Amino acid sequence: MSTSLSTYDGAPELTDKQEELLRIMRGLPLRERLLRGAALSDRYTLGAAPEDGKATQPVRSGALKLAEHDAEHGTAAGPVEPASLTANSTLDDLRTYIRQEYAAHRAQTALKEAPK
Repeated sequence: MSTSLSTYDGAPELTDKQEELLRIMRGLPLRERLLRGAALSDRYTLGAAPEDGKATQPVRSGALKLAEHDAEHGTAAGPVEPASLTANSTLDDLRTYIRQEYAAHRAQTALKEAPK
């Protein structure tokens, strides 16, 4: 599976994103909170070695919580099915899921914000 970083091209700087997320978290729907939290964890740990469990645990946890929510509510947007992810999934598979869902979210947000 792809672990392309282009998903985050144009995303706000990490410190800006974290501050924004903390400021607005209470007002977001649950899925968006899960998605943004997982994407933030993914971005923060990009340089971490996959075998560094302490560094990558937030990615694993975030991806699995998002996938569980998506499987339960039918809200996944990409080709990787949320039910295909388990606690034994590779870090690359979990990151791919986060990134596909984040990319779909950004595309949907851009459509909503486009001038009419």
